[in-house]
Amino acid sequence: MKVYSWEDVQSGAMTGAKSAVTIGGFDGCHLGHQALFDAVFEWKEKRAAASNDLGLAKNRAAPDFLACDRLLAGAATFKRSPGALKNSGYPGDVLTERMKLEFLEKRGFDFCVMIDFSEDFSKIKGRDFLDQLRKFCSAQFLAAGSDFRCGHNSDTGVAELSDYATQNGLELKVLDDVLLDGRRVSSSLIRGAVLEGDFALAKKLLGFPYRIDCLPFTWKASSSGSCLSMIANERTTQVFPKAGRHPVCVVSDGEKSSAFFCAEGQFLRLEFPLGQKVSSIQEIEFQS
Repeated sequence: MKVYSWEDVQSGAMTGAKSAVTIGGFDGCHLGHQALFDAVFEWKEKRAAASNDLGLAKNRAAPDFLACDRLLAGAATFKRSPGALKNSGYPGDVLTERMKLEFLEKRGFDFCVMIDFSEDFSKIKGRDFLDQLRKFCSAQFLAAGSDFRCGHNSDTGVAELSDYATQNGLELKVLDDVLLDGRRVSSSLIRGAVLEGDFALAKKLLGFPYRIDCLPFTWKASSSGSCLSMIANERTTQVFPKAGRHPVCVVSDGEKSSAFFCAEGQFLRLEFPLGQKVSSIQEIEFQS
C-alpha cells in the first residue's frame, strides 16, 4: 500500500489509474468504518468485472471509467483524530497510526492519504479539500458515513457532498449508521468501553480485540517473590483502561503469552508468572 501525505496531494496527481475512495478519521477501523471499506471494494470489484466483460475492445465504445488501466481502492484519513487537537479532555486514540495503516493494508487498500491535521489544514474549505483529493487520485466513487462533515467550521456535510458529487460526476454512496444492540457503533463508544474496562463490548464494536501498540516502548524487567514485571514509562496516544489489573495476551518475539496489565500513572506494568522469558514486546491484546 502506498502512503501519501497531504503535501503530496497538493503537489501533484497520481497517474495511470482511477479510484474509489472513502474519507474519515477511521480511529479504530471499527464495524462502521468497515462498512465503508466494504462499499469501496464492492464498487471496485463491480467495475473491474464490467471491464472484463466488455473486453475494452479498441473499436468498441465504453464508459470513461472503464477505459483506464487500473482501478484503485483508497482511503483518506488522519494521523490522529482531529478530536485529539480540538478537545482537551480527549481520552486517547483507539489505534496508533501504525496500527491503522496496517489494518488498511491488510484490508487490501492500494493507497492511503494520511493527513497530519493542523491549524492550516483546518482552514481549508470542504469543497476545496474534495477538489484536491478528487483530482489527485482521479476519484470516481466516494463512500461516506451519514455523519460526514469536512472543511473549515465543518462547512460540508452530506447535503453539500451530494451536490458536489452530482456537479463533478462522482458516484456517491452514503451509508447509514451501523447499530449494535441498538447503539450506534462509534469510536467514542469504544473509548468509553476501554476506559471502563469493558473489553467484551470493545471487541464487539471493533470486530477484533482491543490492542495496545508496544513498539514505541522500552521495557525494563523487575521481579518479586510472586511475578516478573515488565515496566515501561513512555507515553502513548492510545486510550487506557481505568486503574486495575486486566488479563491480556502479550505478543513477544512472535509468540503469545498470558499476563496482567496494570496502568499506574505514566507507568505501564505487565505481570508474568515467575520463570516466564520475555524480551521485546510488540503488542498487548486485552481479553474479554
